[in-house]
Amino acid sequence: METLNGATLADQAYASIRAAIVAGEFAPGERITERGLAEQLSVSLTPVREAIRRLEQEHLIERRGPREAVVFDPSPTADDEFVQMEASLRALAVRFAVGKADAALIARLERHLTVADDLRRQMIAALDAGRAYPDEIAGMLLIELREFHADLEGAGGNVVLTRMLTTVHAFSFRQRMEILRRRVEAGEVLDERYFEHHQLLDAVRRGDADAAERIMLHHARGAAGDLT
Repeated sequence: METLNGATLADQAYASIRAAIVAGEFAPGERITERGLAEQLSVSLTPVREAIRRLEQEHLIERRGPREAVVFDPSPTADDEFVQMEASLRALAVRFAVGKADAALIARLERHLTVADDLRRQMIAALDAGRAYPDEIAGMLLIELREFHADLEGAGGNVVLTRMLTTVHAFSFRQRMEILRRRVEAGEVLDERYFEHHQLLDAVRRGDADAAERIMLHHARGAAGDLT
């Protein structure tokens, strides 16, 4: 995790610890302490305590004592349940977003897919050349697609739905990275699922909420949501 500075240390501590959990820097079930986190972030205990309190509310951290907590470790069945919850929430968010989509949103979505298309080409080129699995490029691709969905799903403006989605996404990121690796290493270039992002964008451009919702539901349910 990066050290912090600035006026809103509690917010920064929350964002940094949360990102570390999502990225797998802290393993599920790993013990963490307020003092240890404060030392890593070079801050006092106060912002760390506030950050942990917020992460407890999201169920990403479970308190085990006055100064000790563990990273939430979902059960094997919970992964599938999160995927189903996520699919329904995301499809609903996209339906809401289509009715409010403007030129600025469409331009942002187009930029995300332009970057993602290039990263996907780099992944395929690396694998075709016999190089090792490009973890860094795969991570960048996944993040870019997550940003695409975050912009689209957030455009509906429903704060409660957005908060629910943010929590569910956090539980599924590491799982999706591993599924993406397995499918690509097995020789699947993910054409159908990848280009569903372009189909979504086309539906948004047309203002077709029914089509966008249908594509999103299929996309999020398919293969345990292997890309995003």
